[in-house]
Amino acid sequence: MGVLLQVLQSLVVVVFAPLYAGVITRVEAMVASKRGPSVFQPYYDLAKLLRKGSTMSDQVSFVYRGAPFVVFACYLTVSAIVPIITSVPLPLAFLGDLIGGAFVLTLASFVTALAGMDTASPYGDLGASRATWIGSLVEPALILVFFTVGVLSASDNPYLMNHAVRASPYALVLPAHLLGLLAFFMIVLVENGRIPIENPGVSTEISMIEEGRVLEYSGRHYALMRWGSWMKFFLMSAILMNVFVIPWGLGGSTASIGGALLAIPVLLGKVAVCGLVVVIIDTSFAKLRFFRIAEFVGAAFLVALIGVVTSYVVRV
Repeated sequence: MGVLLQVLQSLVVVVFAPLYAGVITRVEAMVASKRGPSVFQPYYDLAKLLRKGSTMSDQVSFVYRGAPFVVFACYLTVSAIVPIITSVPLPLAFLGDLIGGAFVLTLASFVTALAGMDTASPYGDLGASRATWIGSLVEPALILVFFTVGVLSASDNPYLMNHAVRASPYALVLPAHLLGLLAFFMIVLVENGRIPIENPGVSTEISMIEEGRVLEYSGRHYALMRWGSWMKFFLMSAILMNVFVIPWGLGGSTASIGGALLAIPVLLGKVAVCGLVVVIIDTSFAKLRFFRIAEFVGAAFLVALIGVVTSYVVRV
């Protein structure tokens, strides 16, 4: 049963991540008084790209060719170690905690940056350089965020964090938890190239960060890169909602397929709430100038640090 739940959880991430991105894009277009693409457009794009071959420069090495598969595998690994549709630790949950999951996400970003530089394209180098600089600022803040929740659960295992927050009636309103929630949401925006860090709909190469690293990809390789980026957004949104905001609604205390299936629409409802907040921010604020990004990430780090300090002042 545990193996089936493990496969089901990863399938949920793989299948619904493009839908999550499509819904956000459609709602943002509607807010801007436009019709917008279909919510299933990401699936159409994937189907079209997977049918095409990949065009590669004669300058690339095995790093460029293998990066899409490594990146996709990294996001698939994270889906196996965090609570998505069940609160019962799954067979592969022992592979890592939230900090380990953060390292796997960092590995995916690192490999993507290497692939961008391997093309010898100025835009790939520029995007990789910018993304690496931003990532070096985000990692300390992300670790501090996990510490704020870890103080409550006395563990950095996401399943134990979920159980601890659910078991405590006042955990969600603790200052440390609220500060950690705010800092993590800011990191979600940074890591997924949303406003105010980057405009996801931008088409000007010189201003791209996340998209600039994969600008040289095409065909099946580009499909895996895009699919992986949607999975990353879905995963981080699910962690935000299941660990920090609404820890209820996951599968029951016993491993069962029925409970996991019932948790899928609940999960989609949760990430829809997160997506709505992202849409409000995307349509209400402007993109920051590049050198102001450090101030935004520094604010996330400061909020997380205050949360850690507060957790020792306000004892649970």
